[in-house]
Amino acid sequence: MRELFKEATRITNYNIILTIPLILFVKILDLYSLYSKYTVDSAPKFILASITVLFMFGVFCAGWFYMVEEAVKLSKKVFVLDEDRAKATLNLFKTIPEGIGKFFLSFVGVYLIFFLIQIIATPIVYLMGVKIIGGLDAGSMQHLQEMAIDPAIATNQGMAAFIDSLTPEQIVFFGKWSLLFMSVTSVIMYLLMLWIPEIIYMTPNPLVALWRSLVKLFKDFFTTVRLFLALWFMGFALLFINTFAAFNPFAYIIMSIILFYFSVYFVILIFLYYDRKYVDLETLKDGQEKE
Repeated sequence: MRELFKEATRITNYNIILTIPLILFVKILDLYSLYSKYTVDSAPKFILASITVLFMFGVFCAGWFYMVEEAVKLSKKVFVLDEDRAKATLNLFKTIPEGIGKFFLSFVGVYLIFFLIQIIATPIVYLMGVKIIGGLDAGSMQHLQEMAIDPAIATNQGMAAFIDSLTPEQIVFFGKWSLLFMSVTSVIMYLLMLWIPEIIYMTPNPLVALWRSLVKLFKDFFTTVRLFLALWFMGFALLFINTFAAFNPFAYIIMSIILFYFSVYFVILIFLYYDRKYVDLETLKDGQEKE
């Protein structure tokens, strides 16, 4: 496992250009979301904006994840000169159109399936939370609704005032709900951990890939849990630090860079695990059968 993390770090450092499409997509999505916030004022416009986001997601994921797969393949090659490696790394950008052509519809399906999972899971989690944690009384709910529609709450100072206005019981209440949502989100993230590599490496059908990835996930349950927990704790620590970095512009920029790097590292590590565990194994079996 330690060697896997080291190898993922090496691949990430050699292929740091993978952050460029990721940053561009996040910024374009932020700009489009901001634009939609002020222009979407009817149901047809909302539907059009949703379809646009769906296509943006499909194009980016198809091209970028295929680019990640090619980066993992590239790491298996031996280069005598650093110039040759740099040229091969830059050529990864040329794989983006090919990835879009192969997997665009696959990731449109991923988006729709994930949306369906959210629709199914949200009421279940809510009912479970009400049963385990409980719901707010009518007076507290009205008070929270009044504060939520206050424009001042959107600012950092307004948010601080909002938190200060909560009673200790309400803080504990929301803390329990946050823990519940974080736990459910973590479980879903674990269940979907091998879904994307399964699509890229094995089958473009997102439904078939989801089932096969779950089978592989539980077949090597202890290994995948260890891998996921290691990544989860690293991500949690970075997000925790980023919360405090938001108050300092310079620290915020540094943490943003680190988070983008970690996002690429996270994906490469999972792809590398999948490649070593299943793709290399299949290649070895095919070679033995031919002999």
